[in-house]
Amino acid sequence: MDREIVALLKEDARISNRETARRLGISDTLVRKRLRRLSESGLAKITAVTDYVAMGHTTTALVRVVSAPKVAREVVEEMAKFEQISFAALTTGRFNIVLLLSARSRREVADIIHKHLRSWSGVHMVETLELVETVKHRLDVALVVRDK
Repeated sequence: MDREIVALLKEDARISNRETARRLGISDTLVRKRLRRLSESGLAKITAVTDYVAMGHTTTALVRVVSAPKVAREVVEEMAKFEQISFAALTTGRFNIVLLLSARSRREVADIIHKHLRSWSGVHMVETLELVETVKHRLDVALVVRDK
């Protein structure tokens, strides 16, 4: 039942509980209870998705960072505060921070990288990859790793 409710919401997140119930042949009270349980358990989150292009953001870049381990968490948490950064993670391997940055221009991307990111003591290397075409970007699934 939960999967069917979520499938309908994926098609149209604005669908009412009443309409969902009608389509599935159940009560809207049951739909409301299932949605509350999914939300409280962390299995599903209903949210709005911002269209960065409609907001005038024309440049998107994947930013990979090598920093001293002792400052990595502080750097990624501070960078995550920027409105232009939609994804910020600590990683393993050669780079220990990865960011997804969407901005109004290349100049704005450069300003964030040079005035903020590179200014951190302990940031050793920054590699910026401008995205020229997005082939796949699923907005209906988000990977969230919670602290234990």
